[in-house]
Amino acid sequence: MALFHSPISLNLSDMLNKLTRTAGISILGASLMFLLAACADGPIDQPTDTSNDQQVAEESNTLKVGAIFPLTGDGAAYGDPLQKVAQIALEEVNAAGGVNGKEIEFIWEDGKCNGADAANAARKLIEVDQVKVIFGGFCSGETLAVAPLAEAAGVIVLSPGSSSPDITTAGDYIFRNYPSDAKQGKVIGEEANAKGYAKVAMLTEQNDYTIGIQNVFSEHFTGEVISETYLPDDSDFRTALVKLQSEEPDALFINPQTPTKADLIFKQIEEMDWDVDMIGNDVVAGYQDLTTKYAELVEGMLVAEFAFDRSNPDFIALEEEFKTRTGTDLPYGTYASTTYDAVSIVRDMLTVSETDTEAMKNFLYGLSGRTGLSGSLTLDSNGDPNFEHRLETIVGGEVVPYESEGSMMEEGEAMEDESMEEAEA
Repeated sequence: MALFHSPISLNLSDMLNKLTRTAGISILGASLMFLLAACADGPIDQPTDTSNDQQVAEESNTLKVGAIFPLTGDGAAYGDPLQKVAQIALEEVNAAGGVNGKEIEFIWEDGKCNGADAANAARKLIEVDQVKVIFGGFCSGETLAVAPLAEAAGVIVLSPGSSSPDITTAGDYIFRNYPSDAKQGKVIGEEANAKGYAKVAMLTEQNDYTIGIQNVFSEHFTGEVISETYLPDDSDFRTALVKLQSEEPDALFINPQTPTKADLIFKQIEEMDWDVDMIGNDVVAGYQDLTTKYAELVEGMLVAEFAFDRSNPDFIALEEEFKTRTGTDLPYGTYASTTYDAVSIVRDMLTVSETDTEAMKNFLYGLSGRTGLSGSLTLDSNGDPNFEHRLETIVGGEVVPYESEGSMMEEGEAMEDESMEEAEA
């Protein structure tokens, strides 16, 4: 009698029954039963790709913030080092726990210090990345172009560097922790009066930042203002400078947007051998390379700059960290201080709410007496800071505090009155 039936004629169930009667092949029977069950219920599940799930989990643990700085072009003189400052601050924030255990991620876009590129960057951040906060713009033209887009979308804008007076009324969602040039233009204009200038020539770049300074200066200066302007792409200023020189002004006000343009202007003035009192905006005041390179030319130059305490140990620590990472000194201490502080403001704003921009907005409007590298910050009803500009001058290539002519006159008058009183006594 045959031990096995032909596989063709043997029912599979019968085969299993026969096989499982034999202890030596019980495991085989169990395996076959498993296979039958698998065939009845469908194909065996394959290993699942979890990479997408992991990505989603990581994204859910990250808070994305848009960032618009000038990263190429002349404006990169600001954008590049200040992006590094922002990254230093961001690393510190995330290392300390971020926002409720979530890390903040900056999505960097190049605003190129102009409105068109900044607007395109904002559209991408708002519509594609769907951010609730934009860090920047840095240049005034960037922020003013971003403002209407952010207002329409209910997105918060916080600029650490834009100073145009027009930003004050740019919208309810637009904030900054750098002071308006309404203050810079005012203190310089008033000091020009105190110095007895009757005529001031201005060489002004055509952009929101510099035009704002010129307009405010002209409002407060009681003498005559003679202006020549140039386009951001211009590099030859000789014709404009010769025109201004022919007017025989008491002072020349250099009003560029970037250190690159300031360098070209100073070089061409030097070649003209024009000896005239000089005034400069805070671009000149803030960039040490300019003041040392043209030390003789700019000696005694009147400037105004946002006043903050450079001796603050935390600011000194930032300078040291920047030099360790880059091998270069930190330029633009004023902008660096506000950029660093703005990152922690973003953190606190997101701590209030990660998505509700109305709550974020109310938090910012309520910001008062906040201590940071840039000083004690309070934002007003327009989203502007309480910070002031102070008069400075350039001595031996160094920017130092300036004692106003008006102050010295008042001091002299007081001393004279005191002497008269002593004589009468």
